[in-house]
Amino acid sequence: MKKRQFKFIVALCVIAVVLWIVGEVLIGLVWDLGLTVSRIWAIVIVVGTCAFSLWKCPRE
Repeated sequence: MKKRQFKFIVALCVIAVVLWIVGEVLIGLVWDLGLTVSRIWAIVIVVGTCAFSLWKCPRE
């Protein structure tokens, strides 16, 4: 694995976690939307992260 690929994966994971946490805080504390919306948000973050990774991943 090249250094560039490693940096991409780490940066993508950090951004995904930050977005997930911000979304959870907004869903749970600010908007009080409930557990179902929280689960949907988690699925959206995971699927979105995987889709972006496959679309934009650095190629060798």
